[in-house]
Amino acid sequence: MPRSTRAADVDALRDALADFPAARSDDALMHLLQTLCGWLGADNAFWVGAVRMAGGAAAMRDPQHGWRGRAALFLRSNARIAEQTRAAIRSQDQPDPDMATCALTAGAGTFRVHRMHDGFIDFDAFRRTAPYETLYGAPGISDRLWAVCPVNADAESYLVFSHVRSKRRFSRADAALAAHVLSGMKWFQRQILLSHGLPLASEPLAPAERRVLLQLIGGQSEKRIAAALSLTPGTAHQYAVEVYRKLGVPGRSVLSALWLRG
Repeated sequence: MPRSTRAADVDALRDALADFPAARSDDALMHLLQTLCGWLGADNAFWVGAVRMAGGAAAMRDPQHGWRGRAALFLRSNARIAEQTRAAIRSQDQPDPDMATCALTAGAGTFRVHRMHDGFIDFDAFRRTAPYETLYGAPGISDRLWAVCPVNADAESYLVFSHVRSKRRFSRADAALAAHVLSGMKWFQRQILLSHGLPLASEPLAPAERRVLLQLIGGQSEKRIAAALSLTPGTAHQYAVEVYRKLGVPGRSVLSALWLRG
C-alpha cells in the first residue's frame, strides 16, 4: 500500500460507506469511486453490474462466457466515455466483442484486478481491433485498471479506473491498493447490485421503480415514498408492486431480508 494511504484511511472509507442509508446507494458508490480515483491518480471511473445470463455449453460457446453487463454508473460526466460504455453494454451480443471484456469474464468467480498493460491481454493485437478504437482510442483512454468483485455465482461488480489522454500508467502498487481496498467489501458490492435489482430482477427495473426500490429497502412506508418522490399514494403502491414482481419477492419483509443477507 502506498505510504500516503494508510490502513486507517481504508478503515475510514469502509466505515463511511456503511453509514450511507439504503436510499443513497448510488451516492455511496460515487464516494467509493471518487476516493479510489484520488488514491490511484485516475482521471475517471465507472461501475458495471454484470450477471451470468447463460451457463454450461451455451457459456462455453459465448465469447463472454455467458456474462453480460446490465447496469452502469459513471463518476464524472465524460459524455463520450459514458455513451461508448453504454453502447458496449447494449451491443454485447455482437459478433466482435471487446477483447478486454472477454478476457475479464474468463476469470468469473474469482476476485481479480487487471491493468491494460500487465499482459492479461495481447495489447498490440487488441489495439488493432475495431472495438479498441471505439471504446479506447476515440475517447482517449490511455490506460485502464479493472477490479472485479464476485458477489455470487450469477453476479459480479466491476469497478473500472481510467487514465485519459495521459502518459501515466497504472502500476503494480496501484493494482495492489485496489485489491486491498475492494477484496474485503463483498457486502458493499452485494448491496449495490441489489439496489439495481441485480441479479434478482426478471427484467430491468424502470428508473422510477428503482427510485421506489431504494426507498423500500431504506424502510420507508409507501405514504412516505409518495411524498418523497412527488407521487400519488396509488402510483407509489403500483411501483412497489411492480418492484416486488420483478424481484420475485412477496413483499417488503422478504425484500429487506435480501438486502440484509444478500
